[in-house]
Amino acid sequence: MDLSPPLNEPAPGPATVIDPVCGMSVELDAARAKGLTLTHEGVEYGFCGRGCRLEFEDDPATYLSPGYVPAM
Repeated sequence: MDLSPPLNEPAPGPATVIDPVCGMSVELDAARAKGLTLTHEGVEYGFCGRGCRLEFEDDPATYLSPGYVPAM
């Protein structure tokens, strides 16, 4: 019996999120392990590094604004 996923479906991988400050893709479990997550209004955000986390923590409204474009 073959238990591998069908060829047309991607194999499950680590959950990723987008850093709201810089736009980088971040593995959520790795960010949690490094203390690089923050929950704001019931939503958990993951960050690529301490600087992005601190920027977000100081002013989350800026980074959650519909007009904000993440940039590195």
